[in-house]
Amino acid sequence: MLSLRIFKVFITILLAILVSFTGWVHFSPRPTTWLVHNLFKNGMAVKPPNYNEIEETVSTIKDLIYPSNHKDNLLDMHFPKDVKDKIPVIFWIHGGAYVGGDKKDVTEYAIQIASHGFAVVNINYELAPSATYPGPIIQLTEAYQYITEIAADYPFDLDQIFFAGDSAGAQIASQFVNIQVDSQYAKLLKQIAVVPAHSIQGTLLFCGPYDFSNITEKSNNPVINYLFTRIAWSYIGEKKWQEHEQLPYANMLEYVSPNFPATFITDGTEMTFTEDGMTMADKLESLNIPVVRQFFEDGSELPHEYQFMMNRPEAIETFEKVIAFLQTRSHK
Repeated sequence: MLSLRIFKVFITILLAILVSFTGWVHFSPRPTTWLVHNLFKNGMAVKPPNYNEIEETVSTIKDLIYPSNHKDNLLDMHFPKDVKDKIPVIFWIHGGAYVGGDKKDVTEYAIQIASHGFAVVNINYELAPSATYPGPIIQLTEAYQYITEIAADYPFDLDQIFFAGDSAGAQIASQFVNIQVDSQYAKLLKQIAVVPAHSIQGTLLFCGPYDFSNITEKSNNPVINYLFTRIAWSYIGEKKWQEHEQLPYANMLEYVSPNFPATFITDGTEMTFTEDGMTMADKLESLNIPVVRQFFEDGSELPHEYQFMMNRPEAIETFEKVIAFLQTRSHK
């Protein structure tokens, strides 16, 4: 009799937990964002065999605090050791579906780029749902302004700037740059341009979703589309996120400016945003914007964020083309 009572109590508690969790999932995006956050926890990077040698050539300054009302307002800086001249600066915004990821996920790639004569400013920002749209854009503005205040102490040429991002960071970077080069777009987003347009030499866009307005239609998998629905709710800050008045302006395939700078754009082939990337490249080219595109045959089986996996020949090829793009667009 006692064991039966214990069993009934256990079942009652279990059902209560399930009901509570189901209700939480229905009324909050947090359970899903917690799951996605943990999926991105360790990043995707694979070091090249000679990474230790590369790292020895680069100076790294970690966890500088840039002024912000948002959390996670930290950035890292990487630049070559013993550099004598001012060098171009790349501002990098990490991915993670707006709810995950960290600047450390880009560290190894940033150091590899820095070893070729560039400074890389690698930025953290407060993640959704703790912060909502357009929080990351605001924090990128604040990080840039902070770097302008300290640039004289470092070998930074702020007349030669690039903005880069991977995954969600690519979409954030593209919106931010569009604000800087298009005053009408800045007004639509109620943002202020802070970067002189002439100083922006180009963008690096990796594996990004450039039309956020249809983010839930990016996959044929209903589970993935469900996750995207919760991510959108988390990032926009409203359950009926499709009705947000500024959501349409997050569609870079529609609003990218003819003044957008030269762009390097790439994506993989599996579980990623290949169609968005190709469409974005087509759109830029239709506006007579110089584009270097790096896409692969369908049989390549390259996952989302493949570019960080330096054990893959495609990632090595892409990296070489990224460096060539940066060197071509810089006036050293």
